Amino acid sequence: MTAEEGNSKSHLPQLYSKSLILVFALLFSTIFAAVILMSNLRTLGKKKEAGWVLVFAVVYLFATAIVMQAFSLSPSMTAIANVIGAAILNEFFWNKFIGRDFEYQKKSWMKPMLIAVGIALVLFFVLMGSM
Repeated sequence: MTAEEGNSKSHLPQLYSKSLILVFALLFSTIFAAVILMSNLRTLGKKKEAGWVLVFAVVYLFATAIVMQAFSLSPSMTAIANVIGAAILNEFFWNKFIGRDFEYQKKSWMKPMLIAVGIALVLFFVLMGSM
């Protein structure tokens, strides 16, 4: 990479990648993945679009819970629902609001991972304490 190429990349916005959105959906849930995408949209000054992602994520969360309950589906099916949710976030919302070929620098995944693990641990201990 030449110095000129390096300088041309430095002006690009730093965003979390589509891959990270998928990983967060698999490890945690579609809500966590949506928060990652919402952060990207806020970085780009697209607050209204971030709101639409939040609305989708909340509706999707409740719809998934209702379908799983109504059809007595195994909790392992949640992973499939989360992959579908991540696909919608990436292939519809990302492509529509950010753009399929949008150039950006990848933002480190460490901060959101630490926050998500912290939230998951708190929820785990709260749920275990209530049993």
